[in-house]
This record gives sequence, C-alpha cells and structure tokens, in this order.
Amino acid sequence: MDIQRIVDAYIIGLGDNADNTSLRQTLVDHIVKGDTSLLELVQALGLYLASEEASSRSKGAHVLSDVLIDLPSSAVPAQATTKLVQFFCSRMADATCVPYGLTSISALQRLPSFTDQCAIDALRALFKEVHVQSFQHTTRSTAYTLLDLLVQNRPQAVKTMGDDVVLGFAQMLDGEKDPRSLMIAFQIIPKLAELVDLKANAEDIFDVIFCYFPITFKNRDGDPSTISPEALKSALRAAITCSPHFGDMAIKPLVEKTTAASPSVKIDAYETLTAATRVYSPEVFKSELEALVEQIREDVVMAPDDKVVSAALDALEAVYSAVSPASPASSSLAEQSADLGESLTTPLDFVLKDAIFQLTADDIKNPEQVGKLLLATARSSAYNCNIVSDAVLPIIVERMASTEVLTLRRELMDVLNHVLSASCDISRKAECLETDKDHLLNIYRLDASVPLDKEYSFLHITRLKGITLLIILPELLDADETALALQTISRAAIDRNEDENVNKEATHLLVQLAQSNPDQLQTTVLPMFFGTLCEEAVAVHKVSRLLNALGAIGIATPKAMLPVLCGLVSVITTGKLAASHYVPTLTTIRKMVEAAAANSVSVCPELMAKVIDPLLNWIFSVSGSNHQSRHQIVVEISQAAVAVFSQLDVETQGVYLKPAFDRYSAAALTANAVNNSLCQLLPLFSALICACRPQTHLPVDDIRVYLGDLAAVALSTESTIQRDVCFEIIATTLNKADSSERGTLTQSVLERANGADPGVAHILLRHWLARALVSCSDKLGYECVRWLLAQITQGSPYSAEAAEGFNIILGEHSWAVTPATHGVFKLLSKQRFYATVVPEITTSFSSAHDDATKANLLVVLTHSVQHMPKSVLMSGVEQVVPLLLSAIRLTAGDLKATSIRTTSMIMLETPETLTGQVTTSIIPLLSAAVVHASPANSVEVRQAALGALSLVPEKYAFSAIHTARKDVLRALAKARDDRKRLVRADAVSAYNKWLNFGDL
Repeated sequence: MDIQRIVDAYIIGLGDNADNTSLRQTLVDHIVKGDTSLLELVQALGLYLASEEASSRSKGAHVLSDVLIDLPSSAVPAQATTKLVQFFCSRMADATCVPYGLTSISALQRLPSFTDQCAIDALRALFKEVHVQSFQHTTRSTAYTLLDLLVQNRPQAVKTMGDDVVLGFAQMLDGEKDPRSLMIAFQIIPKLAELVDLKANAEDIFDVIFCYFPITFKNRDGDPSTISPEALKSALRAAITCSPHFGDMAIKPLVEKTTAASPSVKIDAYETLTAATRVYSPEVFKSELEALVEQIREDVVMAPDDKVVSAALDALEAVYSAVSPASPASSSLAEQSADLGESLTTPLDFVLKDAIFQLTADDIKNPEQVGKLLLATARSSAYNCNIVSDAVLPIIVERMASTEVLTLRRELMDVLNHVLSASCDISRKAECLETDKDHLLNIYRLDASVPLDKEYSFLHITRLKGITLLIILPELLDADETALALQTISRAAIDRNEDENVNKEATHLLVQLAQSNPDQLQTTVLPMFFGTLCEEAVAVHKVSRLLNALGAIGIATPKAMLPVLCGLVSVITTGKLAASHYVPTLTTIRKMVEAAAANSVSVCPELMAKVIDPLLNWIFSVSGSNHQSRHQIVVEISQAAVAVFSQLDVETQGVYLKPAFDRYSAAALTANAVNNSLCQLLPLFSALICACRPQTHLPVDDIRVYLGDLAAVALSTESTIQRDVCFEIIATTLNKADSSERGTLTQSVLERANGADPGVAHILLRHWLARALVSCSDKLGYECVRWLLAQITQGSPYSAEAAEGFNIILGEHSWAVTPATHGVFKLLSKQRFYATVVPEITTSFSSAHDDATKANLLVVLTHSVQHMPKSVLMSGVEQVVPLLLSAIRLTAGDLKATSIRTTSMIMLETPETLTGQVTTSIIPLLSAAVVHASPANSVEVRQAALGALSLVPEKYAFSAIHTARKDVLRALAKARDDRKRLVRADAVSAYNKWLNFGDL
C-alpha cells in the first residue's frame, strides 16, 4: 500500500475542504489489518509535521488526530501510546497544532496503555503551554473536556500533581464566557475537590468561580443541543458549595445577593445557601445569621413571588439545622427560654425576638408569615423545635385565655398550628407539649360542636387543622382523646355549615389523616359515617357530604379503599340504607371502583368478589321491587362492573359469565318482555358481555344462532331496554369476532332483519352493525352506512331516525364497542369513515330537492364531524364548511351548537379557509344565534355563538370585517340582557372585544 500517496491526498482534501471520510477509513482499516503501522503513518506525515509552514503542521496533526480517534484500542501498540502522548505534548507550544493535539490525547487516554505519567505529562503541557482563552470555543471546550476526562479517569495522577492542577485549572477558566464551556468547567470543580485539598488555593479557585454568580443567559429556542439556564445554575451552585474551604469567602456575598431586586437572583442565592449548609462549617454561618434572618423575614412578608418565599424558608430551615446542637441539654433548655425579653445569645433569638414581639402586641401583624418563620426554624432540628415550642406556647396559651376576639384567637391559633406542625414534621413531640397538653386541649376544644355562623368559619377551619395536628403528634393523645378528635373533624365534614369551606377543609383533613394512619380512620370514622348514612330521615345534603368524604378518603388512600367500598356495599345490600339514597351511594361506589381499577389491575379480582358480585346478587334478589330510580341504579352498577370485569383475565371472566347467562339469557331472548321483572336488569347482562376480552368464550352452543335469536327479539320487542341490550351484545360480539367468522355472523343477523316488518328497530340494527364493523374497517360496516344514507335520500318514513342514529356509529358509549372494553379498533378507522362518508353526504346534499332531506343530511354530517380528530377534519375542511354553515342555519339545539363549535375550531386552526364567508355568512349566522328569543337558540347554542364571535376579531384583520362591526355590536348589546348569567358574561366579553376592535 502506498501510504504516502493516501496521506498526500488526505492533506490536499483538507485544503480543499473535501470529504475525507473514505481516505480516513482506508488508513484505519490498513492499520487494523496490519498492512501498515502507526509509526509508518507518522513517518509519512513527517514532512508536514516538521514543516515551517503553520498550515502544513496543522494539517499533519489533523490527519493523525482523525486516525487516532477512529482506531480501536487493539490497533495502538502499548509502546506507541507514550511516544504519541509525548509527541502531542511537545506540540502544545505550537498554537496551530493545539486543537488536534487535545483531541488526540483525548482519544489516547481511553487506552489501557495510557499511564498516570502520560496523564501528568498531558496536564502539565495543557497548563504550561496552552493559553486556553486565546482559542475559539471548540478548542476551549475540547480542553475542558480533556481535563474532565483526566480528572475522572486518572485520579491518582491528579492527586500527585495536587495544587498544580488547581492553579492550572483556575488559570484556564479565568475569563471564560461561553455557557457550554462553563458547564463543563463547573462540573470539574466538585471532582477536583474530592481528589485535592483545596485549602492552600481555595481563594484563587473561589475568586474565579464566584465571579459568575448569579449566572444568567438565554438559550437558543429550538436548539436541542443547548444547555438550560437551570442546569448551568445548578452546576455553578455545586461548584461553589463543593468544598468547606469556600465557606469563609462565600457566605457574606451570598447573603448580600439575597437583597437583590430580581426574584431569580434571590432564589438562586437562597438555594445556594441551602446547598452550602450540607458542606460548609456551621461556624461560617453565624457571623451573617442576623442579616440573613432579617432579609428572610422581609422576603417572607413582602415578596410577591411564592417561589422566593419558599426558597427563603428552605434556606432558613437549612441554616438553623446546620448551626443547631445535635440534641438539647436538659439543664439548659429552661434557662435558654426562661426570659426571652432579655438579651439572648442563641442563634434562635433572631427569629424568636420578633415573633414574641408580634405575639404580645395588641394587633398581630402578619400572623401567617410569623407562623411560617417559626415553622421553618422549629422544623430544622429537634433541639430547635423544643426551644421554639417552649418559648411560644406559654405566650399563646396566656393570650388565648384572656381574649374573646375571634380574629385574634384565629391568628394565635394559626401560629400555634405552625409550631405544632414542626413537631409533626420531625416526628418528635416537643418536650413542653406534654406538660401543656391540657392547655392545648382547652384551646382546640375537641368536643365543641360545629358553629353554624359564617363569622366563625375561619376560626373553625384553623381549629380543625390544629386538632388534626394533635392527632398526628406522636403519643400526645390517648385512644379516647384521639377518637373524640376524629369525631369532631368528621362532624365538621358532614354537618351543614353556612360556609362550605368548613366541610371541604374537614374532608381534606380526613384524607390527610387516612394517609398517615388509616387504621385509626377505619376504627373510628368509618363506623360513624356508615351509622349516620343509615339513620332514619337523614337529610339529602348530609348524605351528599358523607359520600363526598368517603369517596375522597377511598380514592386518596389505597389502604382505605376496600373498607370504604365494602362498608357502602354492606349498607345497601343489608337494607339499612334508605332507597332514596341508592343512586348517589352507587355513584360514589362506581367512581371509587373506576379509580381503583385504573390505578391497579391486581386489585380487580378482590373488587369483583367483594364489591361487584354482592351488588349483582343484591339487585337480582330485589328485582321484583318497584323503585322509581331502578334504571339509574342498574346503570351505575353496570358501569362499576365494566370497570372491574374488563380487567379480569379470560378464565376469571368465564367463571362469572356462567351464572350471568343462567340468570338473564332467557329474559333477553323472550320477546316482548316488558313486564318481566328481569328485563330492567338486562343492562347488567350486556355490560358483562361487552366487557369480555375477545378470547373469552360465551357459554352458548352456537354463537351464530344466538346472535340471530337476539336480532329477532330486538326487532320485535316493545321494550327499548331489551332492544338496546340485544343490539349491544350483537355489536360487541361481531366487533371482537375473528375476521374469518365476522362476515358469516353478520349475515345471520341481517337475515333475521330481512324477514321482518321494517321499522325503527331495523334502522337501529344497521347503526349498531355499523358501529361494530366500521371500527374494525370491515366492508360490511360501510354497506350498512350506505343503506342508512339511502333511507335518508330516498325519503324513508324513518329517515330522521336514520340520520339521528349516526351518533351511535361514532359516539361514546358506556360499554359497547369501546377501547376500554377491548373493542377492536383498526388504525385510521375514523379517517376512512370520514373519507368515505363526507363526500357522499356532500354529493347527496347538492342533489337533494327538499329541505327535510337536506336537514337530515346535515344531522349526519354534524354527528360525523363532532367525533372526528382535529387533524382528520382539517384535511378536508373546504368541502365541509358550506355544509356546516347550512347546519347552523337549519338545525337547532345540540346539533346547532356542535356545528358552531366546529366552525370555531376551523376558525382557530385555519382562519384563511373562512375568509370568503366570514362577513357574508358566518357573522350574520352567529349574530342570529345569540338571540335568546329564538326557540332554536338554546343556552348551549348562544354560548357557542358568543365564543365564536369573540374569536373573529382575533383571527381577522379589521379591514376585512369592519363592515359587520355595527351589526355585531347591536346583537351583542341585546345578548348582554340574556336571562342566563353565563350567557351575559360571555356577551359582555365578546362585546368588549368588538368595541375595542380596530382601536390603536
């Protein structure tokens, strides 16, 4: 191989900026195969490396660097590594070779033959010969990266060089401004601190680092390679706080930075101080503690940004945790808090003096902020918690005993809550709380009744929070006191108050207690709730609050979920609950079951056995009773059953299906079973079948015959419940059937329809077949769709039903053919439906001669469009717009509102599509739709129209629509007097937009 020829070609390519990838790969391949060696490559480059011309030397180093980067470790001889390192170190004095020398050493350092001495030589050359800041960013970044690699991979070499590495790095970094290079440099400093004692050179390295604090920059939008400002801040913070030797120099300037006007600088300074407490000596904080606490107090009271307040309180807690003794001395505790009015010497005085001044004043200023400061201070350690509690509690007890002013009592109680919260957070009871337990019980009055006057509500909420803290405090209350406290909070959650916030807060506190100690809740609160629920003549509003509380507890606390559900099921199935409360109770059960099943599939078998199955047995056992809400009860149980049953495995589903078929199959197949007591329970049967997995086998002898029988019953029955159930079972079975059998099964169903008298049921059958088959892109589904469209265009007596039923094909359903119940949905099935049906609607609409047919086609379009993904609708929006405008003109109620909302969506996404019609058609139609006197304009229509009118000025230029401004304002002025408050609010908003439209 003529290596010289390849090298010369490579050099020429570098001069011409050509792609040398193939030449580089050729050199690498020949070295790997042994056809040539690195030594021969260096010899071939000798003329260039020794040239007097800087560009030639640079190109020679470039070639050698490229080859070394791509060479595998096995291709570089051990003896060559040291020589190559020495060679590139010697070239560091040559500025033209520095970029390639750095990349070459970076490539060599990964080799096993790269020794610690090689690392030392490389570091010395880097620090001595390379003036890093004189190079461009790419070279500077390579230099920092090389140093980072050597510090990480050759720690012994770094330790050997010691202070030389620290000083060399400080010299490298001094003057750096590029955020990308700074990111690497900041990450090096903590690694250096672990290897080298920075004490001797702490000031030098700290001065270079801290000059960047606080660091701010804006990253380039849309560039994924850029670093984030937060990442750079975190890296600098880690560098500043990596060594205890920085403490004496860092604390004072950091405290000064907390006085900055910029919230981001304040937050950065506080967060850096918080991080510093984990590394710096506690002593360095004491000299600046008074100034820091004063600034934190000012920010907590005055700062409008909650993030600043949070960062300040975190810093306060961290600093006091650092300076606090490990444990309180029992002999000195009382002495330290004995006379807080005199001059004190402990670090806590800077917080306690002001707090005590506030608490003893006639009017407490900023009680919430005082409480937060005390909380952060007390939470910092058990020692500080004792001191703060011992100082504050006697003052609050004394003032609470001497005042009856409600606002003052609430403020004092709020501060006390913060102090108690600190003991809860550190899971250790302050020593003074045990001795002052009687005072605490007197303040919070565990047995007090819930006040009805709204004036007391804020005080009562604060009291409930305090009672919760007493319960959480370890070993403060005995069993009887805990039970009484829980009963107090429970009564507040369910008893009627003028201020509903009391009920909401009590419920929230019960959830909090359930999460911290669910056992206490189960033994005290749940029996009380269930007992109240079963009381005679219990008020509806109390039942509602009871169920809200139980639902919140169950959903938020997995351990309490099953006990709550089982308790609710028990009060229903045992007959203890009044029949008028069945529906809201079952709704609560359903919501909890859905949440539990969604969070964990593993709990579903237990839910099925302990919740769903007992409810199914109960409703079957009382099927003969006549209850006015029977259908709603059945639907709630069915939905709960679907949520659980759909998550069971195939085998378990089969176990539960068999008794369901034994109970309900005969009723489902009995024609005209209107008076059959089981007929109203058939939705349960349908729900279980629809929730089955596709692999679950239905316990019938011949599925083809079974579906045909269901179709025959559905077409002849007078019971709408029975009809809908049969259609649901047929649809879900066909949808989940194997594609090879689906056609045969569908034909068996249609054969029954062809032999029966036509009617509404025939129309609905096609809707359900289309729902089942369109979702899985079966051609028979589109045949049903075309059959339905033909009924509309040909003037069938049932054309209105055919049009309205298109909502069945694409609309939502609780269990039949849905993704949640394992329905089969092929990719792009909705797109295919849109592409197939909308053109046919458009063609039929153009050729239709009577308004009834056009109106029905618009109904079909509206139902089709409202269930389409936005991306699908936008792809063919031009042909839809004229029909939507006709739908706004000719339809009413929900359909009209849907058409207006769809038009708004088009206006929002592609306003240019409507430019031609916005003044001639859209604005007049919307203006007419806001008139409340028209029976076609329901509240929903008027709100949709007002929303669309509000959007027009945002999407179109004044010059394009100014001619309609006067008419729109006239219509909106009338709409401001609408009977409905929500409509009036929307009208005022729209009116203001149009009134100011076009003003400079």
